[in-house]
Amino acid sequence: MSHCVLRMRQKHALLPIALIAGGAGAAIGFALLAHGVKRHRTRHIDGTVRRALPKRHRRVTRVAMQMAEPLGKWYGQMPITAVATAAVWRVRGPGAAIPIAAASALAASLAWVLEQTMRPRRPPPGRHSPTEPAFPSGHALQTAAVAWTTAYVLVREGIASPGGAVPLALALPAASGLAKLWRDKHWFTDVMGGYLLGAALAASAAAGHEIARPRRRRLRSKVVARLAR
Repeated sequence: MSHCVLRMRQKHALLPIALIAGGAGAAIGFALLAHGVKRHRTRHIDGTVRRALPKRHRRVTRVAMQMAEPLGKWYGQMPITAVATAAVWRVRGPGAAIPIAAASALAASLAWVLEQTMRPRRPPPGRHSPTEPAFPSGHALQTAAVAWTTAYVLVREGIASPGGAVPLALALPAASGLAKLWRDKHWFTDVMGGYLLGAALAASAAAGHEIARPRRRRLRSKVVARLAR
């Protein structure tokens, strides 16, 4: 019995380490991609993807892409974050909800900091503000960080099933990034850079959730024991 408990504890201890390692890998991937962009080594793949996308859009497609674009804006993702945070808070308490709110705030802050500090990259012709930085895509960054963190917390807390949460968590960032590519507002590597940073933030938030989870369980058990007296 004690051997099984020990193995379970070891397994739970390895999960945060794996998440941190995954986040670090995503951050390194972003750094390598940023270096390639700076050295103009991604022109071929960016041009290939841009040429592969149709330039004439049907009205239905254009409207759909315009509707997906706000997902990456603060006014698009903040309400979604608030609803998810409130739902988790109500069911599992504030400790379980903090990673979602933290991922949203950090993603928005990081997108702003990178926009102010990174060397501007000339965006595709479809973007009407050529002096505004294009790399990385803040839309992809924020949508990915929030969607993946929320899905992880919902599944780990038993609030949603993987079959429902995971497809939605993949679809939202994909729609946001595709909308930017389809409307010729970002290069392919801009979107991929946003995804990599979003993955790094989501993995860090998930690791924090796992590290704090045993303590929250003990506190919850104490509260239930006191109420039962």
